[in-house]
Amino acid sequence: MRINKPIIGVTSNLEFVKENISYTLYYSYLEAIKKAGGIPIVLTLGSEEMVDRWVEMIDGLLLTGGNDIHPKYYDGDLHPELGLLTPKLDQSDMMVIKRAYEERLPMLGICRGSHLINVALGGTLLSDIKSELTDAENHFDKGNREKKLSHKIYIEKDSILYSIYHQPEIEVNSFHHQAIDELGKGLKCTAHAADGVIEAFESIDGTIMGTQFHPEELRKFDYHMHQFLSIFIGNCKKKKEGQL
Repeated sequence: MRINKPIIGVTSNLEFVKENISYTLYYSYLEAIKKAGGIPIVLTLGSEEMVDRWVEMIDGLLLTGGNDIHPKYYDGDLHPELGLLTPKLDQSDMMVIKRAYEERLPMLGICRGSHLINVALGGTLLSDIKSELTDAENHFDKGNREKKLSHKIYIEKDSILYSIYHQPEIEVNSFHHQAIDELGKGLKCTAHAADGVIEAFESIDGTIMGTQFHPEELRKFDYHMHQFLSIFIGNCKKKKEGQL
């Protein structure tokens, strides 16, 4: 039976679970992909050979949230507020991004995932928002992942987000202490917080998107976020069908 739905590679995270190194991934990411019309497959730590095979198999790439990115990848310092660092995973994920970029696969980065895309394309990060940004908002909200709205973002008119919401500001959730500083090659800011933190970006052609907030959670009560994810899946389907 021929499968018409696009296959989406979804990155996983590394954590200590009961003192064992484990791959972890929130259920919401995979459900969001399925609800938007894609078929998710979970990616782990990969070698160059594995990455090449993955990129042959998939039609798009979702980079998920997770651990802080090691500052050696963006010429930063080992800040005391950095959390768990997994540099081997950073390296593996960025290897996938670069191969996906070469093959013009659509990509969506969420939280850590948006940081990875940015760094892989030559951008930089703030290692810790509170200590590096004056008058920073509270971006690390430990409230309910599904329903907690943390702060407003301000959307640029020439953006995918604006084409969905048709309004200049919305409220979003927020679970991060790192943030994008300088944007990588070919990326433009499409939304920012009141303190200037970049909350969303996209590539010039719209096939690469990144959000600091979590649409996979917001889409449970905000249909606009489901539409946002559906646009990503739609791009992946176009790639599968040779239209990109």
